[in-house]
Formats: sequence, structure tokens, C-alpha cells
Amino acid sequence: MLLMITVTNAGQNRLKESQLNELNLKVKSYSESLDYFFDATSEDVKGVAKHKTTYTFFANLASGMSMEYGLGSSLLQLRRNLVRLTKPDTTLSTSALFDRMLLVGFKSNVIADSHPRLPFDISRVPFDEMRAVDHKIDVFGKNDQMMIRVLENVYFNGELVGVVVGDINLDVIIRLLTAQEYENSNSKLDLATQQGMLPIWNTFDAEGNPIDFKQGNTLYFDQKVGKTPFRLHAWFEPVSESQIITSTWFTVGLSFLAAPVILGLYYSLRINNTNLVLTTKIEETHNQQAALTRQNERLKTEIDRRKMYEQELAYQATHDTLTRLSNRKSGDEKLRHALLQARREEMNVLVMFIDLDNFKQINDTLGHLAGDQILMQTAKRLKDSVRKTDVVARIGGDEFLLVIPNLNSEKQAQLLASKLLATFEDPFQLEASEFFVSTSIGMSIYPQDGENAEELMAHADTAMYRVKKEGRNGFSFYDSSMNTDVQRNLDIDARLRQAINQDELEMYYQPIIDLSTEQIVGAEALMRWDDEKLGFVSPEEFIPIAEKNGLIHKLGEIALHTACHQAQQWQSIQPLSIAVNFSAAQFRQKDTLMENILTALSNSGLEPSLLDIEITESLLFNHTLETVRLLEEIKQLGVYLSIDDFGTGYSALSYLQKFPFSKLKIDRSFLQEIETTPSSQELVNAIIAMAKALGLKVVAEGVETQWDKDYLQRHSCEFAQGFYYSRPLTKEAFEALLLDRAKNHTS
Repeated sequence: MLLMITVTNAGQNRLKESQLNELNLKVKSYSESLDYFFDATSEDVKGVAKHKTTYTFFANLASGMSMEYGLGSSLLQLRRNLVRLTKPDTTLSTSALFDRMLLVGFKSNVIADSHPRLPFDISRVPFDEMRAVDHKIDVFGKNDQMMIRVLENVYFNGELVGVVVGDINLDVIIRLLTAQEYENSNSKLDLATQQGMLPIWNTFDAEGNPIDFKQGNTLYFDQKVGKTPFRLHAWFEPVSESQIITSTWFTVGLSFLAAPVILGLYYSLRINNTNLVLTTKIEETHNQQAALTRQNERLKTEIDRRKMYEQELAYQATHDTLTRLSNRKSGDEKLRHALLQARREEMNVLVMFIDLDNFKQINDTLGHLAGDQILMQTAKRLKDSVRKTDVVARIGGDEFLLVIPNLNSEKQAQLLASKLLATFEDPFQLEASEFFVSTSIGMSIYPQDGENAEELMAHADTAMYRVKKEGRNGFSFYDSSMNTDVQRNLDIDARLRQAINQDELEMYYQPIIDLSTEQIVGAEALMRWDDEKLGFVSPEEFIPIAEKNGLIHKLGEIALHTACHQAQQWQSIQPLSIAVNFSAAQFRQKDTLMENILTALSNSGLEPSLLDIEITESLLFNHTLETVRLLEEIKQLGVYLSIDDFGTGYSALSYLQKFPFSKLKIDRSFLQEIETTPSSQELVNAIIAMAKALGLKVVAEGVETQWDKDYLQRHSCEFAQGFYYSRPLTKEAFEALLLDRAKNHTS
């Protein structure tokens, strides 16, 4: 009997110990599941804080964009990203982890909300706490229910600008844990914090009768959930005496009353039955563990996928997607880092601005795909030309930045610039064709040209534009005199706007002479500007600036309307045509240009046949099909078209054949040395012969001597203008000249 009691007690203890181990393992698995869950939600919220749409919104906001231009679009993209996280994942057939996502500013304002129609108490956001930490799981009570939020700080250029708020979907937590428990298990599980408690399940009493868990008739577990503020409180029903075998006293009584064989048989059967029940429970637990493992694996896969997505977003935020080079933001940061290191080590840093010459023309002519190919090949050539420690970044459409740390001397910079120019002497391969593209390079050196990134980049940019101005395909170091040019350009820009508004621009007129009769048959309208602060400003100086800032369209309108009105007034003295110069930039606004021509002719009453529009050769090279159509429409009005400054640009016979020109103007540079230089004479002869072959009249500019006039007459040039006849004159002086010639002619 003592042996029977001893064995029974040992069995009871073993079974209780087995149940404790099983339940302890189960509670830990609950904790691990929750830990994985909060890791996933934290990664999601962190992803929103660092998402490209969030960065773009704050970048547009910082740049001063309005809701109509850029800011509204970036805000819409930001809200779409928030809404995305509140929708179920159809690929994994899982519910959304969040009920609601918001981005709130540190000025206590809601920037974007996945559910903007629902009320939101912004005072619940712990802004003071978030100044000390970047991430927080916040728990609070609302309407007798626990609320769980994941918070993540948002930074822009190192400044704390907002907080991403994600309201956890509590149903997901409950389903995650209840999926691991079977019904009628007689257990209870709560998720608890200092702020409140979230009941998960309670299956102790199906009829709803209260259970006193403090009487010691349950097994209790308290488990911390990872690094979160949560703890799991779990209660389970212990193995009852009837389940184990029976009570000890019953066993003692039975031992006295039953034969040892019957008692042994009964013991064996009961132990076997209890072990069978326990084995079934253990197998069920193992099945639940397997299901939990599969769920955790899916969760881990999702976390890994989102981490890869975040890494790709981080890469896109710092790299140009086309060339795979660093973008402007990343290039600027790397330059700042190189300058910090250079200050510590007292070394020089070279900053190079590289711009492709005439890239826009190639891009417009051959298409964006060809332009993209050239940019990618350019990026490869630049990377292959420098060291791995050097920085190569694309900072604009066809602009690149090179940062060369540890520069030994200015000579090294010259050698590198020469090497880069030589690299671009090789043709670019585009399918079966070859194209040549040159570059303009501007350079500045730390510390002699600037102490910080802004100064060095601005000075390198200034040097690069000096190269552009002097003919492209070269390099230049920055020098302080360039600032004078930059400042003058800024002054001209500002004063030109004022001159337009205050009607300070004046039209001068230079006579055009018929060489066969030596009579004035026309005039070229020339704009002049004498500013009280800047003095006389040459058109060669202010016209290029106007083409860049867009004022050229207003200048063109003023010149056209003034010239047409003045020419119409002079018709009473004698028949006279008027020539007006048009910039290639004006043809970018084709509808406006045609409207201006029609309005000027209508308002002035001038016959279209008396208007001669002069166009430079650059328009021919950059032309589109729309440009050809526009010129044809102008020609159909009866207006004459002339090609100005012929021979200084891309002079091609094919262009002259394609466009409806009536006249060709020989540039003054060909006549400067015509008397003493046979080659200049041959060029002028060739131009006149070519014009005759195409049925074009010829106007020679820059006629300054009797010899020039006689030579042109001998070679059948129809018209001339220049100082030999008259300088450009004010309208009053030109009218006096007309009256004087008319008087002499009649006398």
C-alpha cells in the first residue's frame, strides 16, 4: 500500500510539473508573437517617417511652394501612403495592422490623416516626450477601452518637424493570440500595462459566472513582452485530482479493500487513460506551436520584405534613378563631409561643375530616350575618370558635380579637367549612330575660393558659365572678378524690368540702302537702353539676359509695335519697309508670337509686305516642325522673312532651302577686312552667289567705306547698311534724314 501511495504521488507531481512546463512555454510563445507584432508595426511607422513622400512634402514646404504648385500634390501622395497602411494585405490575407495613420506637425497641427473625417484629439500626442525619444509605444484609455499607438519622429535637414501616429488595430492582437488557444481550455489571458488592460479571452466559465482567481485554484503566469511596455497575465486550470487518478485518501481506502492485482490493473488502466489525455493535449499544443511558427515565419518574411523596401527607398532618396549616381542632396552632404575632413587635415578640396554643351538641342531633336542614353554614358565616363574616393553626382538635367578631396595643387586640377575634356572627344554611341557632345567645366578650390559648400558650388557654377559665355568645350577656375560680372548681370536683370515698366527703352533706326539707286528703301529697328544707374547698356549684353529671364517676349512686343507704328507714319514721306529682329527664344511661345504680329499690323495699319522679320541662324538649327509651320504662316500673311548675321552660326544650305526666306543678311564681320583680305572677299562672293542660286536678295551689314560699297555693287549685292550711310538714329533724326533726302531728290 505504501508503494502504491508513493507511486501515485510521484505520478501526480510529474503530471503537474509537465503541465507547468507546457503552460510556461505557451505563455512565452504568446509573448514572442506579440514581440514580432510590435516590431512589424514599429517598422511600418518608421517607414512612413522616412518615406520619400514624407520627405518630398517637407522639402516642398521648406521651399515655399503653394498648394497649387507642388505642395498640394505632395500632400496627396503623403495621404495615399498613410491610407495604404490602413487597408488589409490581400496577398497575405491578413487584416490591416492599423486602424488609422496620421502625420502631425510639431506645431500641434494635423498635416495628413488616413481618416480625416473622424475626430482626433491632438492633445493626446506626447510632444514633450517625443523631443527626448525618436520612437514610442503610447498606451492610454478612451471610452473605457485601451488605445495603443506607435509614434515615430520625422526629421527634415536635421530638424524635428513632425510625428507619425499609428493607431494599432486591437482586433489583430486578439486574433493573433486567440488563434493559438482552443475552446473549453478553462483559461484567461490579458494584455496589461500601467495605463490599462486589454482582455484577450476568458473561457473559465461559459455561463458568465464570476471566477475568483485569488483563491489559489488556478495557475498564474506573468510574462514581459519584449521591449514593449506590456505584460501578459495568464491563468490556467490545473490538472484536477480526478484527472490524475483520484484523491490520496480514496487510494488508501481502496488499497485496503481491493486485492493487489485488481488495484494494480485499475492503476494501470487509469494511468494509461490519463497519459492518453495528456498526450492528446501535448500533441494539440505541438500543433498550435507549429501553426504559431508558420505565422511567425510569415511575419518575419513580411518584416524582411518591408526592410528591403525601406532600403530601396533610402537608396532612391540619395541617388539619381537614371544614372545611379548620387543626387543633388547626397552630393551636397558628401561635399560638406569632405570639407570637414579637409579642415581637420588642412587639405584642399576641388569642386567641379560639369555641364553638357547643347544637350537640350540633342534632347529635343533626338528625343528623351536618346538624351537618357547620353546621360548614362556621361555618368560612366565621369566615374571611370576619377578615383573611387572622389564624389560624382548628378545635380540637374545635364549638370554634374565632382568633388575631389585631398587636392595636391592647381596643376592637378588642370590635368583632371583636361582629362575630362579629352574623354568627351570620343563619340557617344546611340544605336547605329555616333554623336559628339562637349562639356563646359567650372572649378573652385577650398579654401581659397570659399569656406563652405554653398560658396564653392556657387563659384564653380559661375566659372562654368564663364566657359559657356566664351564658347563652351573648355574649363575655367573661379576668380573674384567673375563676381563683378555676376553682379552686373543681376543689376541688368533688375533695372531692365524697371526700364520696361517705366518705358525707358528707345528704338533707333538705321537706313537700308538700295545699292542700284542709293536711295533709302527701308530701316532696321534697333533697341537702345541708356540707364541712369548703369549708363548705356549694349543689346549684346541685355538681350541674352532677357532671353534667360523671359523678358525677351515683352521686349519683342515693344520693338514690333513701336517699329510698325513709326514705319506707318513715315509712309507719308516715302514708301519704306521696316526690319525687326526676332530672338529664337520668342518662337517658344508660338501662339503669342503670331498674335503679336497680327495685332501690331492691325493697330498700326502697316501693310504686311512692308514688315521684314529678321531671324538668327540659331533658330534654324533648333527648329521643330511647329517652327517651320509658323514661319510658313507668317509668310502667308505677306510678311517678309530674312536670315540675319548669316555665316556666324551653323550656315547650312539645307536650312535655307527648307525655310521661306526672302533675304539674306551678310554679317558685318565679313566686311571688316574685306579690302585687305582676299579670303574675306571669296567668302562674301560665295555667300552672294549662293543667295542668287536660291532666289534670295542680299543685304550687306557693316558697310563703312566707299571701297566696301563699290565692291558690293560690282558683285550684284542689292542692299547695304552701315556707318558709311548712317549710324542708327533716333526717330526724330531718322525722319529728318528722310525729309532731307526727299527734298534733295525733288530739287
